[in-house]
Amino acid sequence: MSENKRKERPEERKAVLGMSLLVLVLSVGVLMAGILVLKLSPHIPILVCTFIMVIYGLYLGIPWAEMMSKAMESIASSLEAIIIVMTIGMVVGSWVACGTVPYVIWGGLKLFTPAFLLPFTVVLCAVMSTLTGSSWTTVGTVGVAFLGIGVSMGIPAPVVVGAICCGAFFGDTQSPMSDGCNFATAISGAGLYNGVKGMLCTNCPALLISFIVYIIIGLRYSVSANVSSGEQIAETLAGLEQGFHMTPAVLLPAIVLFILLAVKLPAIPTMILAAVSGVVVDVFCQKDSLADALGYLMNGYVGNTGVADVDRIITRGGMNNMMSTVALMIFSMWMAGVLQRVGIISVLLEKISKMVTKIVPLVSLTNILTFVFSYFAADPYLAMTLPSKALEGAYDDLELNRSVLCRSVGNAVLFAPMVPWGSGGLYVSATLGIAVSSYIPYYFMGYLAPLLCILFAAVGIGNYKVNKD
Repeated sequence: MSENKRKERPEERKAVLGMSLLVLVLSVGVLMAGILVLKLSPHIPILVCTFIMVIYGLYLGIPWAEMMSKAMESIASSLEAIIIVMTIGMVVGSWVACGTVPYVIWGGLKLFTPAFLLPFTVVLCAVMSTLTGSSWTTVGTVGVAFLGIGVSMGIPAPVVVGAICCGAFFGDTQSPMSDGCNFATAISGAGLYNGVKGMLCTNCPALLISFIVYIIIGLRYSVSANVSSGEQIAETLAGLEQGFHMTPAVLLPAIVLFILLAVKLPAIPTMILAAVSGVVVDVFCQKDSLADALGYLMNGYVGNTGVADVDRIITRGGMNNMMSTVALMIFSMWMAGVLQRVGIISVLLEKISKMVTKIVPLVSLTNILTFVFSYFAADPYLAMTLPSKALEGAYDDLELNRSVLCRSVGNAVLFAPMVPWGSGGLYVSATLGIAVSSYIPYYFMGYLAPLLCILFAAVGIGNYKVNKD
């Protein structure tokens, strides 16, 4: 009897192109209105977009439980990144408190001039990120220090953050030790060596152009430097010397970090041990109590040097200060999971992938889709996966080597710090205290790499063909 009374589940309808486009356009409108017009943090606009997609899913006959199940899978896939964000908050708090970051700022102010700081920042961040395979580690350590140096020299913070990101995310894209590099070469079918070669073709010129532009920008600030900026640097140096015991011993946590990275310890224990080493150095070198030193891991360090500019530079870090970022990462992955389950992306790709039969439109479409999915999926790995799987056949039809596909989808790693609600943008903004919208104009790698992909495809540079031998 109960079997007869059981209601059959309504048949699920497939998403259609027109409605899918409407939902996406409406979602874009909500995000832009909330973030750019109402000046809200992305949390509520993302939540509204998620429920717009949920409503469309319910209209298609997809149960709420299934959409939530896919959302939970999406959130679960980002848990390691969430934990890393929290542990790097601990590292920043302890490294400022123990004097590691202040010492680097102090030394940098004595060593650099505004003319050379920005290009040097690009190069050093690129080298460190390539060696470590981690843009986040680079941003959270040397990035914090270079930001302090640049601001003390009178260079606007968004300009410095742009330079930091150019170097840090270049290394993350190219390093064989980077998850992003390995994923791009694997999902595109290019293979590691072949894929790295393909990405170098456009990423190296993009980094070189960025380097030259930052030399020009640095010269501008050097020319405009005056007595007041010299006084500001002197005041900053005095404030740092007053607030911290300046000794090379405070660099021990940085040495510990490099050793742990060299032996390839996983990211989470590496960050925890780097934070603990900061606590030890804080107790012995800065004479803080153990309770205070451990408290900085949770609450971050609050500057109390008596110099307002110095206090503003060194007040940062702590796990608590990353909680808003963690919440937004969860909301973003919730939206990405619903977006996948509803099938909006699949129906769009199905239609679009049949429309490209020449190399320039194909490469252009791959970069555009990678950029769009970076924003809506809020995850570089999903943004690489979807275009790769949808368009790989088109690359094969044109007898193009998969390295050409790899360098286009690999740009998802470079797009990561451009997405205000994505893990990369959230991390940079939370760690360095600068809104994504502020530093995007100075993040030249993010624009140059995809543009060079399309330009090189048009002029025939790097359009490697499949080796049939």
